[in-house]
Amino acid sequence: MKIYNASIFLYLNGKGIKNSNKGYIFLVDAIRLGAESADALHRVTDLYTVIAMSYGILPQNVERGIRYAISGLGVTNKEFISKAVSDITKDYALTGAIHKKIYKKPN
Repeated sequence: MKIYNASIFLYLNGKGIKNSNKGYIFLVDAIRLGAESADALHRVTDLYTVIAMSYGILPQNVERGIRYAISGLGVTNKEFISKAVSDITKDYALTGAIHKKIYKKPN
């Protein structure tokens, strides 16, 4: 399922994750990729590799950045990403039409 970055930003901000963290943008990518492919959620380390390639860094840096960003929440990276995908897609299923109108991409 395709979800918009704005929905992810709202979710992460609601969890108190600071967008000044490098892990914040890695989380955005991980959640978006996880929503697009349910299989990706079972292999989170593969997500790290895909994200790392797009930024020209090591997968360990992505894992560490995400871990640091969510360190105050007491969950693992996989737990947080899976829950975020579930919550956002559930919310999107309920309010998808609204999101499409508000966050429509410009031509």
